[in-house]
Amino acid sequence: MNNEVEAKIEYQKIIGEAKPGSYQPVRFTRVKYKASSETHIDIRQYQRGYDDEGESKFFPTRKGVRFLEREFNRVIREYTLLPTTYVHSKIIDKSFSLLQSGEFESAVFQAFKTIEIDIREKISADSEEIGVKLIRRAFNPENGKLTDYKLPIAEREAFANYIAGAFGYYKNPCSHRDIEMDFISAFDRIVVASDLLKIIDKAKINE
Repeated sequence: MNNEVEAKIEYQKIIGEAKPGSYQPVRFTRVKYKASSETHIDIRQYQRGYDDEGESKFFPTRKGVRFLEREFNRVIREYTLLPTTYVHSKIIDKSFSLLQSGEFESAVFQAFKTIEIDIREKISADSEEIGVKLIRRAFNPENGKLTDYKLPIAEREAFANYIAGAFGYYKNPCSHRDIEMDFISAFDRIVVASDLLKIIDKAKINE
């Protein structure tokens, strides 16, 4: 593309950032040009500066590269080494092959489904108990079988809301409709599921 075509941007959206908070962050931006039917990923260093009114602002520099998004995703799938040292082994088994093949919704769905299955098995719940209802019962701050009663009541309530909210927000939409998702956003959700699954593993059953 020449500069004239590149200037005609239909839309753009920042989808990730490295070195956030620094004076020279690197931003990952999805860009759609009017002259192209395909989206691009722009990876570019930004420089902190000030606008005409003296307000702090980040400006793009010439230091950057741009790919067709399909090529960017291919490179991610083929050459990115996914970190396995801190991700729960069950999540790796269920989600990583899907993540690498670009099935992002399915990867997230399977990660959170693993949470549901583990909770059900750990508290010996009926197969009819599913989803947020099951999670709320297991981590009820007053009488949950997996609740950590050494924590103050406020923290028990906070965790119960967190795990139920994460499940409802991340897993349920993937069950009921198509979700626009890329590699980075899917991996972010999978890491949340991994963290929750580790907590479930450590939880002692209250009789």
